[in-house]
Amino acid sequence: MPSTSRYIGSVLTVSSALIAMDVQATELDETQQDGPAFALFDLRATTAWDDFSYKSLTPNVDMLDTLITSAGGDPMRLDFVMDNIVPRLCELRPDPANCDGTGIPVTWKEDIPQTICMDIPADISARHANLLGNSNQLCLEPATGLMLPNAWVNGGPWAQLHLHQTASLGDIRIGANTATIDLTITDAIATRLATLSEQGYGPAKIGLDKVGLRKIIGDQLDQFIAGDDESCAFLQSNSDPSGLGYLIMDDVLARISIYADEYDVATSLVKTANGISLGASREDVYAAFDGQTLIEEEHEYLGANGRYVTWWRDAEKTRGIRFEINEEGFVTAIHAGSDAITLLEGCS
Repeated sequence: MPSTSRYIGSVLTVSSALIAMDVQATELDETQQDGPAFALFDLRATTAWDDFSYKSLTPNVDMLDTLITSAGGDPMRLDFVMDNIVPRLCELRPDPANCDGTGIPVTWKEDIPQTICMDIPADISARHANLLGNSNQLCLEPATGLMLPNAWVNGGPWAQLHLHQTASLGDIRIGANTATIDLTITDAIATRLATLSEQGYGPAKIGLDKVGLRKIIGDQLDQFIAGDDESCAFLQSNSDPSGLGYLIMDDVLARISIYADEYDVATSLVKTANGISLGASREDVYAAFDGQTLIEEEHEYLGANGRYVTWWRDAEKTRGIRFEINEEGFVTAIHAGSDAITLLEGCS
């Protein structure tokens, strides 16, 4: 993870909602098998507010299994991927029998402490019957409040967030038909997330001047001179995924790139608007751009077995996205922006 600002203190725990992890995140987890238990909750568009708690709509079986087996044990890594706004359940799943209309969206900050509950699949119930009893749902109960950077909860321009957290889970408590795990977060690092497109990354838009870009992504930047002079530079922010960087040409943002970083889950969570992320296959890229023109070329450094696959928004090639694909057929880098996406070495 990048050395982003650390938020320690009154820590909440939004619990559950585990949603399917990206394949890339799963692969990353394999590198951590000898360390603490790890669970990633992708709460974006998969969790809804419903009266007294948040409801996970599509709990992931593997993550549920990790939570149950980790309860009452050593501290674990429990990461959340979140949207700023969590809609009411009736907005996501209208049900005339139970919904009078759509609810009012709320932010994570408005209802702290927050409990998140999810239904327990039959195979999980059977596997952990000795711990779950007859419970048909599992709830994570926060001890205090969620640790979030002020700019995010106050309606800042970054709508998504990845929280890299250390959590202690209490023993499973059984009551009625609900199994509850008390949750305390002792440490959290916040990383901003956004969708990568030919237009930019979140509020960092292609064509923005360097002064405006610094106002958006912050002053805590690493800068690498990418050309013969300082008119060409590569910037990285310590609040972004560690594999992501901004290419400045003639004091203007020309390209945003993301490169594989096997140690950073946040890097693997960045997707294009049509769902392509690092680790996707060449076939995934073509399926995502179904019916649209893609230009495929031999990779400059990997030879015939490596490829560049490029999509242009317009015939003039003013905006586009380029995918670098390795010899095994998987995306290792994504470049989005102006015709600078085709540059191989700095600004040349």
